Amino acid sequence: MNRRAKLFLVLATIVLLSLVLRARERGKTRNQQNFDTNIREARIAFEDFTATRYTAGQITQVARAKSAYLLEPNMLELFGDVSIRSLRGNGKNEHWEQTYCETATAYFRSSNLSQMLTSSAMDHVDLRGFVKFEAGNVSLETDYAVYNPATGILHSEAAVMVRGKGHHFKGDGGFSFDVRKENLNVAGPVRGGGQVEIP
Repeated sequence: MNRRAKLFLVLATIVLLSLVLRARERGKTRNQQNFDTNIREARIAFEDFTATRYTAGQITQVARAKSAYLLEPNMLELFGDVSIRSLRGNGKNEHWEQTYCETATAYFRSSNLSQMLTSSAMDHVDLRGFVKFEAGNVSLETDYAVYNPATGILHSEAAVMVRGKGHHFKGDGGFSFDVRKENLNVAGPVRGGGQVEIP
């Protein structure tokens, strides 16, 4: 075998070995599970999501969405035609409040998914995209709002449209609505008029 043939054979062997090693390393990285702690990754996904809360054998809250994702350690994300119905008051003053939006993200006070599902309290809920809140004859419409279950306050700094029987006005500075006391504060400038009555 001449010198050129030997050199060609050695170079071909080196190239072949490097290709085999590169393919082997690529296969290893493909099969490795890489978890970045800074990226929240969905652990459980639901289609046509419905969650129901019962209190003393009675339905008091129903949440629905086209899809939902549970994310470590403390998030539930709802997507597509989100609706949340909550029963408020008691006896003759009992009424349903309804919230609609495109997406909602609930944050829980938990350090892992199992704690979130079993015993964790909800910290707050972010509502986004065509947010509409209805209580009695009052309807609030905005692009973004946050609900805090501990205080019972729904608030936003985005512009809000308030509609209902005998009233129709817009507040450019947002609003704060105390769900428990049924107090509504709209930040100005405010345009429109009428009398707001909440049952």
